[in-house]
Parts: sequence; structure tokens; C-alpha cells
Amino acid sequence: MLAWIWLHLLVVDIANQYLGSSIVEDAVNKPWRPMPAGRLTVPEARNLIRVAIVAALGLSIFLGSFLPSTTLMTMIWLYNDLEGSSVGPFVRNLLNAAGLACFGWGAVCVLLSGGTGDGNVLRDWLLLTAVVVLTTVHIQDLPDEEGDRARKRQTVPLVYGEGWARWSVAIVASFWSLICPAFWRVPLPYAVAPLVISSAMGAMILLGNSRSSSELGWKLWCLWVTVIFLLPLVSNSCT
Repeated sequence: MLAWIWLHLLVVDIANQYLGSSIVEDAVNKPWRPMPAGRLTVPEARNLIRVAIVAALGLSIFLGSFLPSTTLMTMIWLYNDLEGSSVGPFVRNLLNAAGLACFGWGAVCVLLSGGTGDGNVLRDWLLLTAVVVLTTVHIQDLPDEEGDRARKRQTVPLVYGEGWARWSVAIVASFWSLICPAFWRVPLPYAVAPLVISSAMGAMILLGNSRSSSELGWKLWCLWVTVIFLLPLVSNSCT
């Protein structure tokens, strides 16, 4: 499973960075990345992603997770090559949500050797986590406004305002921090973990207006989503 996730993450990382518009953005927001820093050329990145895609698809056939893999590749293509990440906030968030859902779908298929166990529960959980991401992932755009503006990317902070973006994440994340543990009937004290993290994240992005506080808020979001995805492991429904 870890190999499957790692290979597909490699494809995502390269696809997010090797196009011209991505390099322009990274030169402002993340100049330490390989291409703006001059450690990797575009032709080298293109060759690397070709190998990574073939390897990821081949491994997916072997592990019984080909459909999640091809669906994820489609989302990557729409997000990067067709500029789905830039045409509008909803499309950007939707593709992010679909991509992360594909990672969860593929990981479960690998763990269950191509099966999906209780199909209804898996479907409902994947849909729920996708909506969680859809409604909160624009926190990633808060520290990247300068580069997004240079790229002419339409994100929630740039289209609707930074204040709306911050408050929407803080409020909606707290809501999901109650709903997701309830979905799995998670016992205390595990059930409060998402709420504690989302509260810290909300405080960080609401009380701090600097790029560093936005970066920390984004990292807390990543931790929060990780905890959300791990909730089935401590579920009373699975015992």
C-alpha cells in the first residue's frame, strides 16, 4: 500500500511542478523546489513523470487497484494540463477532493486485495471525506496568494476575499470534526482529537494574518485530515 501511495504521490508532485505556469508560481511561493532552483529541468521532469506513470499503473494492475489509479491520473490531467486548478475556486477544490478520494479508494483496494469490503460504508466514507476536503482545502491557498496572483489563478482567497476564506475553513472544519467521529462511532478520547486540531488550526488562521501563520495553519490542516482518515482504526463500528 505504501508503495502504491508513494508512486502516485510522485506523479502528483511532478505534474504539479513541471508546467510553465507552475514554475512561475513556484518561483514566487516555493523557490526551493527543484525546477525554480535549477536542480531539475523540464525535459528531465517530463521523462521522470512518464516512467512514474507507467510504474504506478503497472503496480496498480498487480495490486488490483487499476480503476482508482486511472481515475486519479485523470484528475491529475484535469488539474494540471487542462488548468483545472486555475479556472475557478469550486473546480480547483473539487479536483483536490476527487484526487484525495482516489488515494483513499486505491489504498483500501490494495489493503483488501482488490475488494472493497462493505461497499456501502466505503462509498459513504469516501464521499464524506471528499466533501470534507472540498469545503476546507482552500486553506492551502492562504500562504500562496502572491504566486497565485502572478499565475492569474482563481482561488477562494483571491476571488472571495481572505477573510471569507479563513472564516469558512475555521467554521466548516469544526463542523466536520464532530460529524466524522460520529460517522464511525469513535469513542472518547479519540473523538475529540479532530476537534482539538481543527480548533488550533482555526485559531492560527483567524488570529494570525502573516504568511507564516497561514503556512502553519495549512500544516495543521494536513494533520487534521490525516487524523480524519485514521478514524476507522479506532471505530466502535469495526469492533
